[in-house]
Parts: sequence; structure tokens; C-alpha cells
Amino acid sequence: MARTHAAQTERTHATKTHNLGSYETLTSAIAKARGLMFRKRIDKPLLFILNSESRIAGSIHSFFVFMRFDAIYLDSKGTIVDLIPNIHPFTPLIVPKKPAKYLIEARSGTITAHKLRLNDKVKPPIKK
Repeated sequence: MARTHAAQTERTHATKTHNLGSYETLTSAIAKARGLMFRKRIDKPLLFILNSESRIAGSIHSFFVFMRFDAIYLDSKGTIVDLIPNIHPFTPLIVPKKPAKYLIEARSGTITAHKLRLNDKVKPPIKK
């Protein structure tokens, strides 16, 4: 059911660049492993810098995540390659459809509120 939104947005459209504000950037293995687990709310979207641009590196779960959230997958250029809205707590496996270098975990409803679509860009995925 969550994939329906991403499938509907694959139609050709003029790409947009979105600014989601500031992020809590996660780079260490411990911070990435913890992610949203045991948090009560999402103050800022979490930005995961994945070790490689792949589907496997972007695989996540939502065990011990007690709220719904949106997952936004980006390639190395900041282009949205997958959108998974409204992920339920304790979902055992979430895998992006295409390879991703960055993952943004944001409050549920972020994808809809910002009108994010596949092939749009998110600015900046990370400052270099």
C-alpha cells in the first residue's frame, strides 16, 4: 500500500528542487543503526549517508520505532529515486526500488506536504 504513492508519481513531470530544511546527519555506524528507534518524535528529518550507493545499503526496518514516518531515498546527485510514505512501526524490511546514497527519514506526511515526486531533487542532500 505504501508503494502506491511512488508508483503514481513516476509519470513524466517537470522536476522540482525541494528544500526540506535542516537535517540531523547520521554518519557513524552506531547512529545509523539506532536511527529513529526509541525516539518519541522527529524534531528534524534524519539524513543517513550510506556507505555505498545501493539498494542493500538503503535497507531499513522500523523495529522499536513507535511512530509512522516517511522514507525518501536519494542517489548521489540528490535525485529522489524512491518514496515510501507512512511506514508503520515494526515493519521488518524496507528496501528502495533503486540504488540510493542518501536516506531521509522524516515525519509521516512530509512526502505529501512537500509534494515530493520521483526524479525531483532535494537540496542539499549534503554539503560537500
